[in-house]
Amino acid sequence: AVVSTQSGHYGRDITTEQSLSHYPQTLLGNPLKRAKYFNEREGTYYFDRNQEIFSSILYFYQSPGTFRPPEYFDAVVIDEELEFFEIDLVKMTEDYDEEKRRAAKPVVLTGKEKVHRTITDPGYNRVSFVWAAIDMICILITITTMVVESITEYKEYFVDPFETPLKMGIYSLDVFINTFFTIDLLIKFATWPQKKLFFKKILNILDILAVLPFYVELVVLATTTGAAPTQFMALKVCRIVRVVRVLKIVRHSRQLTEVMEVVASAKEEFVMLIGIVSLVVLLVGSIMYFIETLSSSQDQFQSILHGCWWGVVTITTVGYGDLSPKSGLGRLFGSLVVLFGIVVLAFPMTIIISKFQDAFTIKKLKGNKEMTQKLREIAERSVCLRTKRSSTISTNGKLPKLHEEIR
Repeated sequence: AVVSTQSGHYGRDITTEQSLSHYPQTLLGNPLKRAKYFNEREGTYYFDRNQEIFSSILYFYQSPGTFRPPEYFDAVVIDEELEFFEIDLVKMTEDYDEEKRRAAKPVVLTGKEKVHRTITDPGYNRVSFVWAAIDMICILITITTMVVESITEYKEYFVDPFETPLKMGIYSLDVFINTFFTIDLLIKFATWPQKKLFFKKILNILDILAVLPFYVELVVLATTTGAAPTQFMALKVCRIVRVVRVLKIVRHSRQLTEVMEVVASAKEEFVMLIGIVSLVVLLVGSIMYFIETLSSSQDQFQSILHGCWWGVVTITTVGYGDLSPKSGLGRLFGSLVVLFGIVVLAFPMTIIISKFQDAFTIKKLKGNKEMTQKLREIAERSVCLRTKRSSTISTNGKLPKLHEEIR
């Protein structure tokens, strides 16, 4: 029998019954399901569907497991064709994962590995889920208290914790949260497979910076007496570093984690952007300073640093308006800087955006490659369970063009 399709013109695609039997749960793979499309006069199976997408679907059976749809087709059209032929790529891989998990021999983990999984993988067991939930609640509480502490009316509640029961309760909550963060950090470090790699993970560095201010404050308060200037300076620095706790929430979001990984991979491009902008800011700031110095009405650009600040605000098109040129030549130069600033930012930003796109494309291709591998294993297992038949579904036409696999 010949499998044929039609979309504007009549075309024939040839395959073997053995190839179709790789996926018996689909329309083409099940002889009973496809029987109603059999044309006895022609001796073929006839499907009035899109010819080009059908070639990709047929190759999915022949590969087996590799589906590469035409790039110029809309995703909705492709999904409709897959639905018609009862091909659910996601369900196939999920069902296979479940069967493989049931059939696989249980992996015996050491006590250290179990503890590590419990701390780092919220889906490992109930304890890991509860631990992750407590960590998330602590992060939200510490963010809330940090915001409330900055409000003038409530600042007094975060000073001298032993003065009233309410202040003592707030301080005790802060101690509990920092203790939990510390225990979490120590357990992660103790159970980490390779200690040297622990400090190379940016999320681990954020965990360290999140708890460090608390202990620095304790040491400063314990080692200094009176209102020493160094004490106030140390406490201010600690409160600034506490902002890092906001970034701990990244650990609980896969999307944010991927974004941080992409940012880390594009560090060279970010350095290039900072370098180019810095040079341009210094150049235009210096020029604007000397232009305005020549004008007798100059009273804003008191130094080149003032000119650099104006350059940053102007090149980035923010335009605070706190500094502005007064002379005609200065205004003309400022107009040119605005136009030139757009170009200065556009070139490096284009490279950074391209880097982001490449990184996400690589992740997507890796995911497609894993799905393809699973579908291949499903087909191979199906072939092993069936009697191999070499009968060829007969013949007019050419085999569909084979698409190159993802490598």
